Amino acid sequence: MQAPSRPRTVSSQVVKTPRPQAKTVGSLAMIADADLRDLLEANLRALHAVLDEQHRALDGALRAVSQLRADLRALNSPNAPWVAALQETRALLYVALREIIVGHDAGATQAFARG
Repeated sequence: MQAPSRPRTVSSQVVKTPRPQAKTVGSLAMIADADLRDLLEANLRALHAVLDEQHRALDGALRAVSQLRADLRALNSPNAPWVAALQETRALLYVALREIIVGHDAGATQAFARG
């Protein structure tokens, strides 16, 4: 159970807050405008910094893509070093296989000649 509440004393006086004068309201508006302007300028500077960072990142990515495209063009070229190395390897394997086959045939022919 709740304890009985005491009766409240009612005051007939209402405390009135002073209304700001027109001069005060104008200066507060100027201060608010100045704060808003500073806030917007700071926000704009931050957005420009982010934009500059994004530009640098995109420039780096474009340079990397450009380099990769150049590398792909170099690999696709018939005069690329890997093509020449592959042709030399193919020629060496052909000569080695030919010597094995010719040497094997020569040994077989000699065996037939002895027999």
